[in-house]
Amino acid sequence: MTLTEYAAYDALGLADLVAKKQVSAKELAQTAAIAIDAINPVVNAVIETYADRIDGLNEATLGTGPFRGVPFLMKDVFGHEAGRRIEWGSRLCRGMVAKQDSHLCELFKAAGLNILGRSAAPEYSMSGTTESVLHGNTSTPWKRGYSAGGSTGGGMAAVMAGIVPIAHGSDIAGSIRIPASVCGGVGLKPSRGRVSFGPMLDENGFGLGQNFVQAKTVRDAAAMLDCLAVPQTGDPFLIPRPAEPYAVLARRRPPVLRIGWSTKPVMGVETDREVAQAVANTAARLEEMGHYVSEESPELDGLAAMRSMMHVWFFGFDLRLETYAKQTGHAIGAAMLEPVIVKIYEHARTMNAAQFLNALAGINTARRQLGRYFT
Repeated sequence: MTLTEYAAYDALGLADLVAKKQVSAKELAQTAAIAIDAINPVVNAVIETYADRIDGLNEATLGTGPFRGVPFLMKDVFGHEAGRRIEWGSRLCRGMVAKQDSHLCELFKAAGLNILGRSAAPEYSMSGTTESVLHGNTSTPWKRGYSAGGSTGGGMAAVMAGIVPIAHGSDIAGSIRIPASVCGGVGLKPSRGRVSFGPMLDENGFGLGQNFVQAKTVRDAAAMLDCLAVPQTGDPFLIPRPAEPYAVLARRRPPVLRIGWSTKPVMGVETDREVAQAVANTAARLEEMGHYVSEESPELDGLAAMRSMMHVWFFGFDLRLETYAKQTGHAIGAAMLEPVIVKIYEHARTMNAAQFLNALAGINTARRQLGRYFT
C-alpha cells in the first residue's frame, strides 16, 4: 500500500480492508511508520513510536471492535497506557510512565485500535496552539510553520497529514475543536459524562474537560463515540445513550432542525473575515438543505465566562504539579516549566475556596445565559 492509497482511507475504511484480509494490521502499522518518517519532519506531530506495535506487532493482541488494526496515536495528555510514557508536554514530567490503563485506553484497545505512538501537545494542554520547549512546534499540514491549533494539534495534524486516520484528543476550552478547525478535520467535544475519565480521575477540570478523538470523517467520529460511550463503575455522572447507535444516526438524514448562527465576538476579539464568511456559507448551505436557520447572537458575557472557567481550571493546579515533581524528582521552577505555566502555578498557590466557589457561580451564570439561546 502506497502512502497516497493509505491516506485516502478513513479509519473505518482501513478496518474494512483488514477485515477482508486485503491488508494486514502489521502492514498498516508499517505504512504508518513510513508516513511518520516522511511527513513528521514537516509537521512535528508524533513524539514517540512503539516498535512492538509496528514491526513487532502481534495481531492476536488487537481487540475485535470495528476499528481492528487501525493505526492510532495517543495524546501526551490524558493518554494513560500502562508502561508507556505520559509527559504532559512538560520537562517537569519527562520520563514519567503511566501505571495503568485508563478506561479510555481500554476502550480504544477493545475497539481494535493499534496504539503505536504518542502525539504532541503543549505543556499541560494550556494553549490553543501546540508548541512546547520539550517537543517543539507542530504545524498544520496545509502550511509549514503555521500552527496546527491546540491543544490536540499533534493528533489532528497527524490525521490530516495522512500519518494515522484517527487519534486521541482531549478538550476543555477547544482543544479538540480548534485543531479540527485549523487543520480541516472533524472535532467533537462529547457531553459531560459521555466518556469516562476513570479510574485515575472522576472528572477533568471539574467537568469542563472531555476525552474523545480527532477524526477525518463524521462516520469515524460517530462509530468511535459508540465504542467510548460506556459508563464505568464509579463514574460521577451517567447520561443515557441514544436509542440507536451514533453510527446509524450519522447515516440518517436528520429532521428539520432549528439552527442559530453568529459571528459576533463574545471574547472581545473580532472574528476573522475568512472565518466569518465560511460560517455564513455553512448557514446558507444548511438553509438550502431545508433547515430553519437564523442569525442570532447569545446574550453571553464571554470574558466573564472565560475568567470563571480559568479559575476553575487553575484551582488545584499547584497540587497537581507538586505531585508530578515528587514522582519525577524534578524541581518546580523555570528550568522545568515554561513561563506561562510558572505563572499559573504561582497563581494557583494563592487561590482559596471562596474564589473557587465564586468561579463556579460564574460558570453557572454563563451556562444559563447560553442555555436561553437554545430555548
